[in-house]
Amino acid sequence: MSAAELKSTLHKYIVETDDLAVLEQVKAYFQELRKSSGDNNELHPLEERMLNIGIEQADEGLLTPNNEVRKDINKWIEEKKNGKQ
Repeated sequence: MSAAELKSTLHKYIVETDDLAVLEQVKAYFQELRKSSGDNNELHPLEERMLNIGIEQADEGLLTPNNEVRKDINKWIEEKKNGKQ
C-alpha cells in the first residue's frame, strides 16, 4: 500500500466515525508524534504510556484472553456489516 492509499484509508475511517473517544485518541496520537524526537530506538511517550497502562491492568488482573477479544471483534464486525450498532 502506498502512502497516498494509506492516507486515503485513514481519512475514510476518520470521516466515517462519530466516536469522539476514537477521534480524540487519534488526535492525541498525532500530537504526540509531532513532539517526538524522531529517535526510533526509543519508545514514543504515548507508546510508553499505553504499555504502562496495560502493565498496570495486567497487575490488577484486568485481563481478557485473546480468544475472547477475537470473538468480540468478529461479532462487532458482523454487526457493522449487518447495519446493527
